Amino acid sequence: MSCQKPPAVDSQDLLARFTPFNMLDDRERARIQAGARPIHAARGELLLQQDDCPRGVYLVLSGRVKCFVLSPSGGEKIVNLGEPGGFFGEDAALLNRPHIVNAQAMCPSELLLVPTVILRETMVSSPAFSVSMAMRLAMANYDLLATMQMQLQMSGTQRVAHYLTRLAPADAERCEIRLDIDKQTIAAQLNLTPETLSRILSQLTREGMIQPRGRRGIVLSKLSELRSCAAH
Repeated sequence: MSCQKPPAVDSQDLLARFTPFNMLDDRERARIQAGARPIHAARGELLLQQDDCPRGVYLVLSGRVKCFVLSPSGGEKIVNLGEPGGFFGEDAALLNRPHIVNAQAMCPSELLLVPTVILRETMVSSPAFSVSMAMRLAMANYDLLATMQMQLQMSGTQRVAHYLTRLAPADAERCEIRLDIDKQTIAAQLNLTPETLSRILSQLTREGMIQPRGRRGIVLSKLSELRSCAAH
C-alpha cells in the first residue's frame, strides 16, 4: 500500500478492522471506541518519543507510521512499520514503562488512541481478547529476535536478497514487485546505510538477478539465484 493522503475515515465501528478488537461484540467495541481519542498526524509528526510515558495503544486507520530507535550518531533503526489495520505502543502501555522507540508519521495519517486503562479492562473482561493480545506480543518478540539473528549472521547482500525474495511468490522464478517504501526506510530496516543498499542493488543488477523498473519497481529475474544468495 502506497503512502498517500488518507481518505476520510468512516467512524462506524472502526475497531472491527483490527485484530483482536474484532473478536469483541458490538457493545464492547462501541464502549472502547467511545473512550478512544482520534489523532490526525501530519507527515513527519512525532507521535511518540523515547522515554515518553505510555498513554495507550495507537491503532493506525490510514497512512503509515515508523517506530524506530536512534543510534548515538543519529542513524535510524526501524523496529516496526505501523500500517492500516495494525497498531503499536501496546508493550509499553501494558507494562506501564516508558516507550523505548520513537514513532513518526511517514505521511498524513489517521490514528485512534485507546487509553491504557480501557485496554487493560478489556483484557480482564475478555479472556479470548487477552490471549490474542498475548500471542501478538509473543509474535512481535519472535520477529524482533529473528531480525536480530539475520542482522548478526547475514552479510548486507544476504539481507537485501532475503528482503526481496520475501516480496515474491514462493514458487516464482521471475516476477515484478513494487517497493511501497523508500530506499532510505528499507536501508534502516536492514541496518544498512542508504549508500550500501544502493551499492548492493547495483551489484545484483549487474549479476542479472534484478532489473530496476522506474522509481520503485523491480523485476526479480532470477529468483532461484536470489534465494541462493540469501541463504549463503
